[in-house]
Amino acid sequence: MEAGRRHTAYEETGRLSDLESAVALFGRVLDHAHNVDVRSAAMNGLGTALWSRYERFGGPGDLDSAIRLFREALAMYPDERTPAIPSIHANLAGVLRLRWRRTGDEADLVESVAEVRAAIAATRAGDPQRAWRLSNLADGLLALSLRHDDSSALAEAVDCIREAVRTAPPGDGLAGMRSNLSEMLRLRYRSTGGRDRALLDEAVEQGRAALAAAPRHPLRPRFEANLALVLLDRYTARRRPADLSEAADLAQKSVDATPEGHPNRTERLLTLSGIRRMEAMRGRPGGRMVELAREAAAATPDGHHLRSDTLLNLGWALAFQAASGDDAAWDQSREVFRRLATDPAVQVRARVTAAWQWANTALNGAGLAEARRAFDLAVTLLSRTVPRQVTHADRERQLASLSGLARDAAACAVQAGDPVDALRLLEHGRGVLLSQALDTRTELTGLRPELAERFVALRAALDRPEGVGFSASADAGPELPGEDRHALAADWDTLIEEIRAQPGFAAFLRPPPADDLIAATAGHGPVVVLNISGLRCDALLIDGGIRVLPLRLTLDEVTQRALRFRGAVAERVDETLEWLRSEVAGPVLDALAPPPGSRLWWVPTGPLTTLPLHAAVADRVVSSYAPTVRSLVTAWRAPPVGPVSDPLVVSMPTTPGLPPLPNVLAETATLPPGRVLTGEDAVRRAVLDALPHHSWAHFACHAVSAADGSADGHLVLQDQLTVADIARLRLDDAAVAYLSACDTGVPHEDLNDEALHVAGAFHIAGFRHVIGTLWSIKDSFAAEVAAGFYARLGAADDAATALHETLRELRTSHGAGLWAPYIHVGP
Repeated sequence: MEAGRRHTAYEETGRLSDLESAVALFGRVLDHAHNVDVRSAAMNGLGTALWSRYERFGGPGDLDSAIRLFREALAMYPDERTPAIPSIHANLAGVLRLRWRRTGDEADLVESVAEVRAAIAATRAGDPQRAWRLSNLADGLLALSLRHDDSSALAEAVDCIREAVRTAPPGDGLAGMRSNLSEMLRLRYRSTGGRDRALLDEAVEQGRAALAAAPRHPLRPRFEANLALVLLDRYTARRRPADLSEAADLAQKSVDATPEGHPNRTERLLTLSGIRRMEAMRGRPGGRMVELAREAAAATPDGHHLRSDTLLNLGWALAFQAASGDDAAWDQSREVFRRLATDPAVQVRARVTAAWQWANTALNGAGLAEARRAFDLAVTLLSRTVPRQVTHADRERQLASLSGLARDAAACAVQAGDPVDALRLLEHGRGVLLSQALDTRTELTGLRPELAERFVALRAALDRPEGVGFSASADAGPELPGEDRHALAADWDTLIEEIRAQPGFAAFLRPPPADDLIAATAGHGPVVVLNISGLRCDALLIDGGIRVLPLRLTLDEVTQRALRFRGAVAERVDETLEWLRSEVAGPVLDALAPPPGSRLWWVPTGPLTTLPLHAAVADRVVSSYAPTVRSLVTAWRAPPVGPVSDPLVVSMPTTPGLPPLPNVLAETATLPPGRVLTGEDAVRRAVLDALPHHSWAHFACHAVSAADGSADGHLVLQDQLTVADIARLRLDDAAVAYLSACDTGVPHEDLNDEALHVAGAFHIAGFRHVIGTLWSIKDSFAAEVAAGFYARLGAADDAATALHETLRELRTSHGAGLWAPYIHVGP
């Protein structure tokens, strides 16, 4: 076809007359042809020519027309496969992604991924185009992953690009795929929380292979910039100076080879500026750090997809310069962060980060009022950084990156003399995942039946176990793949807005006001919120009202105390209890003067969440813990729980690969008759199936905490019962969970405000009372504690007192290292 030859000539020479001839000739064919195959080929050809014209001139009408033509070409073969079908699907995918980049309409990106999948499905194995299409699918999945911070899409992207690299023929195309694989492996490393450093080594290997295979490739500057980012991350992980030096050299070469006005110069300047800042932080000359950052920011107008990245980079560069003695840079840095934080068009994650930095820079000069406005914005937006469409692990990772924000915001409010607002900020910015779980248990009385039915159905669908992949398929089973999770989450958000539009439901699933929480504590006993921040440390004493008790502590001091304690519990337990009595729990009780033996609830924050506050004052009050004040008030308002019976008992006297627990059988023998899962029967699936049928659960087994980040918190059965497995449950009649296992109440240090440990997961799942531990427990002593607890447990709501009295008796003859780890979580 002459039109096709003209288009090929344009691609080879760039001669505009050839392109315009191709467009005209393809149009003429469509005006006269009636044969389906001829018309379909002409539509595909004209769409491709308009795609080229869009890339030349940027006219959105050409892009829209190309999309329409490719869709019409596919519609001509509704039930038929022809050799042209894969290329039409691939072309449609390409132009849809281009339009998404132009407009930001996510529907185009999602459709693009679906179309390239269809192209791959119709492409035979061994076809040279298959590797290219796999690479395009990886690019689309990567875009979805970056847009939502969704690691399931990123994991599938890595699988696709790996297969593309494995099957692509040698040449420049393979070099580009290797560089892309290098960058995706780097991002995959980040998505694992930095646990799998082998991903970085593989990324470096692939990046170097791309450069070695393409010494004169036109995209070599991009390959250099990609490898520079990988080496920078590996330097951050391993602190090898050679990695930082090589990253700086590559980034500089990449910028030098990219002319002004080139569309990729901005991101390469961004990479180089970030590396220069890292060099300056390590005491090396940070050559042109601010100048590079300014140039990158100047090249990204409002709406540019790198706008937030360049402004954050500029703000940090200016803040670093200010900290080095340039006072004028403080105001410039603050203004950059303020502008980014208040721009509603910017992604929420970037806005929260910028608002926190805005607050910090405001405290260095602009004053408390501006800092409070910035902190309020950051905390208000925080919950939107962890949407339901991403995995539980992704939400955890995002919250870990913002650990401490709510505590700093609350400290700023206390400094301004507003403890009620301090509590509001802590409640909105801590326990975010717990709040999401509590939201799903909200009362639906008075809601229109069809809305209530949709709410319950969507809730059940979103509560399905998470699948390991992103793609939905007919044989996916009960697990929830990423694509379905995204669609269900969008439906959920739409439904919540519909419900809030109903009379009397404007506050549906909105956080309760702090004044209501404070009032709800009256008559129950004092609640003590311990806010540990780098700005100041305070106890908020709540008992129908609220007052502040300043603490003579610093964040660094508490952090170091907690680290030393966790590193050597047996040697440091007595000195730690004495320090807590002197500096934290003792002063609180002196201020409250509670009657001896009365109830008191601790809501610790930050590093205090790992320390035994209850044990420091065990002779004065009956202590319990709560992750947030809201969770405690919710439990108080629930109907009382009566006598517990028919327990689910999960016991592991022997566990493959771990020391035996010989006293487990004696421990569980003291329980009333119930269902027992032990040995080969004690597996994750059986436990998850059984838990909804029992209001009482007792676990006697090994556990692994998430404290150091090397593993996810879990109970060790024949397999693993993880925090995510447990927290996903919705157990309406759950009363008592007794976890006779080590470290079940210890969170990852970056998530210590989220109650993301095994005990917290059982509480999130619906267990009103949870008995957990803060460190390792002795098998023989565990049996004594359980026997004493159950001997004193009349009804479920006696759990705190039963544990307290049991430990009071045992501590007369045993050291604190044995009895002090046991904690009660609940009302």
